[in-house]
Amino acid sequence: MFLIGTPKILFMQKYFFLFIILATALFACKPETIHDIGQPFDKLKSMEGNWQLQKVVQADLNAIKYGFPYKEIDITSKAPFTEFKVAFTLNNGSPAAFTTTPGGSPKIINLPSGSWKVDNAQTPKLVTLINNLDTVKLDLATYSNLGNGQLQLRVTKRLDGKDLLRYDYYFKKI
Repeated sequence: MFLIGTPKILFMQKYFFLFIILATALFACKPETIHDIGQPFDKLKSMEGNWQLQKVVQADLNAIKYGFPYKEIDITSKAPFTEFKVAFTLNNGSPAAFTTTPGGSPKIINLPSGSWKVDNAQTPKLVTLINNLDTVKLDLATYSNLGNGQLQLRVTKRLDGKDLLRYDYYFKKI
């Protein structure tokens, strides 16, 4: 007779549990179909058009670096920032011209018009605005919301090669 606790029963129980685990692992795995994610959207085409500033956030980069409590502040209401507008145009899918209309807002971009370019047409990170010999470089903070009519540009202020302040400019397509 087989009694619980005998070596033969313990041997069988051990292999029975291994068989159950192996069977579960084999039957639980099934191939998944991976769906095509589609064509990447054209970031430059999404940037084309007229944009109005909606929000300005100032970030203290030292406060962020050292974990101080006051890292960012929304300064939109401190000046009429929302009057600022910028327009980007394309020529055959490539950056062509830009125009700024500051209205009564501070000139966040000190160039009235000119040409613009990006560092990479498929995945732009840096937007350079050019007017004769003057240039303004803006970081494209994210392009995940470009399809929703939202553009976030970023300017970092430096002193002696160290990043001190960051300004995030949130635009809405108009």
